[in-house]
Amino acid sequence: MQEPPSWLRVVAAAHAAGADDWRAGGVAVRRVTGGTNNALYRVEAGGRSYACKLCVADGRRRAAREYGALQLLHVAGLDIAPQPLWLDESCAVLSFPTVVYRWLPGESLGPSLTAQQLAALLESYHRMHALCRRDHAGFDLPDAWFHWFDFVPYLAELNGLAATAPDGRNLHDRLARLVSLCAEALTRAAVDPGRGRFPLRLCHVDPNLANAVWGENGRLRWVDWEYSGWGDPALDVAELRWHAALAGLNEAQHAWLRDNYRRPDDDPGFEERIALWDRLLATRWPFLVLRWLWSEHNGPDRVRLTRPAADRAELHARLVRFIERAEHMANGA
Repeated sequence: MQEPPSWLRVVAAAHAAGADDWRAGGVAVRRVTGGTNNALYRVEAGGRSYACKLCVADGRRRAAREYGALQLLHVAGLDIAPQPLWLDESCAVLSFPTVVYRWLPGESLGPSLTAQQLAALLESYHRMHALCRRDHAGFDLPDAWFHWFDFVPYLAELNGLAATAPDGRNLHDRLARLVSLCAEALTRAAVDPGRGRFPLRLCHVDPNLANAVWGENGRLRWVDWEYSGWGDPALDVAELRWHAALAGLNEAQHAWLRDNYRRPDDDPGFEERIALWDRLLATRWPFLVLRWLWSEHNGPDRVRLTRPAADRAELHARLVRFIERAEHMANGA
């Protein structure tokens, strides 16, 4: 689909009206809920189904990042993502950068996984991580978002959010101590985690199970590649352990994923880096919940095209649970 799809103006009308369902000229548009940043629409036109995603316009270039990753996967013949069709950053028709791809049939994974789904999830990671930057230099992909290679921005972000803790001195002190322990772990690390010290590979970054579409043929495919790019596969694997959406997996399942991930042969520092990411990601998740909770009290922290419903009491309880989880990890490491 080289030319802009003719139905874009129907999506633009639906978005401008704030409508969840919209029909015009034989085109049906439905807003898909569940995201926290962008606006996703399912479009039925000419007997085909499309996904049309309006992305927040910021320095991350979310639409271009997603389109580039989908193009790479499509050219490489890896059937773990939808087929990309069109990218527009001009905002000529829609008021936000937009990416269009084939709609994936199937259902998003739930909070618990069968053995078959768990194996498919791991295999999809093996396939995406097989794409190494040095072998695909012709693809203009950025570094994966939040794959900080000097780690300084990571600690700066954590420290900044620690100062906004809404629940008094105790939570603030516990969060600050976790950040301090991260800094100590980095100081003692036996491996240099700097960019260029290991082969960069394609990373998805966001293993939210809502982004994993399970097809009737037993194939798992990922959507929502807006944070993806060349990155550290050790971070991608560590995030499978700490992401809030995988909290429903039991310890045996987490151990199976970690034990059965095929380590890259040309990456001798992989295990040391994954230990660092374990510490950083376990600490980062309370801060992500804190940011959400802060927004519930003070308004959105930044521009978002979707604002998910949230229960403040549940968010506070989750914040405490994740602080305890990070403390347990830090004390046992």
